[in-house]
Amino acid sequence: MSDNWDGNIGANIFGTLCCAIIVVGFATVIPHAIVTSENHTAIPEIEKIRFIGPFLILAGIIGYLMCFWNFIFDAKGTPLLEGTQKHLIDKGLYRYVRNPIYISWYLILLGEALFFQSLDLLYYLLGWIFFFYFKVRVIEEPYLHRTFGESYRQYCKSVRRWIPRFKAYHANVKE
Repeated sequence: MSDNWDGNIGANIFGTLCCAIIVVGFATVIPHAIVTSENHTAIPEIEKIRFIGPFLILAGIIGYLMCFWNFIFDAKGTPLLEGTQKHLIDKGLYRYVRNPIYISWYLILLGEALFFQSLDLLYYLLGWIFFFYFKVRVIEEPYLHRTFGESYRQYCKSVRRWIPRFKAYHANVKE
């Protein structure tokens, strides 16, 4: 059987689906509550660019699905909890930026903020940006350094944390 189909594939899929359900809640339920509240702050001035919102949302959803695939089949783990992945992900969107799953999240929220012309959703997005910045720096990166050592250090030298690169990273190629 293929290396992708190890004994934990079911657990990897289950953990990733749980993560997806949590994401859907934070991306739909909370923004809906924000834009339908009596105190919602709208930005009518951005009505002309509001049409960009659905495209950003779609791009974010596609990015999320691609990252979920990488966690299940490449990392052989789940994005839900640190410590579950068995392999460093350096494929897919991870060849261009170290945190594509969070950038996908930002695209979804930015798309919602534009579409609903919502200043409050922009504040919600800003809160998530700060949260993930500290989560990455304090929890994820130290874990990845301990777990994957030199291969993660080389990856970090070539692939930026938040700003995508134009040329795909390849682990075997010196840059």
